[in-house]
Amino acid sequence: MAVARAAVLSVLMEEMIYCEEGMEIDTDESAMLILIIAAKFYFSVRRERQKVERYVEGTIPMYYLDDFKRFFRKTRTTFEIICENLGEFQELLPSWTGGRDHINIEKQLLITLWYIATQDTTHSIADRFNVTESSVVRCKDRIFSVFLTHLKQQFIIWPSNNVRQEVIDAFRRKANFPDVLGAIDGTHIKIRAPKEHKDVYINRKGYHSIVLQGVCRGDLRFTHVLASWPGSIHDARVLRNSDLWENGFNLCGNGHLLGDGAYPLRTWLITPYRDNWHPTPQKRAFNQALSSTRVSVERAFGLLKGRFCRLQYINTRELKTAVDTIVVCTIVHNICIINGDEMQDYFDDDHYANVHAQNNFRNNNQVNSEYAGIAKRDALARNFP
Repeated sequence: MAVARAAVLSVLMEEMIYCEEGMEIDTDESAMLILIIAAKFYFSVRRERQKVERYVEGTIPMYYLDDFKRFFRKTRTTFEIICENLGEFQELLPSWTGGRDHINIEKQLLITLWYIATQDTTHSIADRFNVTESSVVRCKDRIFSVFLTHLKQQFIIWPSNNVRQEVIDAFRRKANFPDVLGAIDGTHIKIRAPKEHKDVYINRKGYHSIVLQGVCRGDLRFTHVLASWPGSIHDARVLRNSDLWENGFNLCGNGHLLGDGAYPLRTWLITPYRDNWHPTPQKRAFNQALSSTRVSVERAFGLLKGRFCRLQYINTRELKTAVDTIVVCTIVHNICIINGDEMQDYFDDDHYANVHAQNNFRNNNQVNSEYAGIAKRDALARNFP
């Protein structure tokens, strides 16, 4: 390629030094023209792609376990479990004959996991896996579709009656706070400015983002997630426009979630006292226990963003792609925790419907007021000296 380019430039130089009539052109002028033409020629020639041959077939199998985990942000065992479970979904299996070779499920999953684990461009991922850029997008979209359609309802689930006490006990061991079923908070996922209404996505820190609302267990598994609201929207408003606001009391029953002061106080959502000037020792102890217990959700977000580098900045103008990426990351996050796949070094400092159907409590209007929440919080505070 370099030899051919030099030959072409040599011919260009000869042509530029002499005009059609055979008259010489000013040396400075000819030099400038040569540079302009050479630059256009250089950038018009497509550079050779440095594709990685047999990366999936030859290189990855040779990775040490630690190397595989470092690159793909999960253990090989977790990867194999996910891959095995994906095999039952028809949308990932070959559905055509002829044309390009079908990309098997293992490679589709590896491409997708590399996408969410890194900040690599589609171009770079295509070269690494020796596929076209359009194939990278198709593989990612297929895997995302399976996760969102099938796996979300299996892995992002509210604690069923069978595990409620287990969840409560795990939270209580942290700071002796009783009857906690989850910790709730919101976090901002940085995105590229969207095509429309970009200003509403600018958060208070000055960058474009999507709010991820999450509820987690004591082991950092998410039991409820919502991602879609623009970064300028307050956490409390996000909650009030989520299904959790309507179903919170029925889902929690006599238990409750723990939130910070940004959230409204309810019987099913306990927040700290705001008496910052003259707090009693009892209120201070209560707030400390609440904070020490609620920190689980902050740790869950830290682990999520540390494991999946794509969440540090999602470089797409398509909001659906950004939202899907966020939710898929929370699903994979849960799968990793269930399989004991820890990532301490990467910290960034029955199902929902069944539970809803099983709980028949009084109408929300009778209990879902701030006054009832105040009474419940005061009763809880009496457990702290």
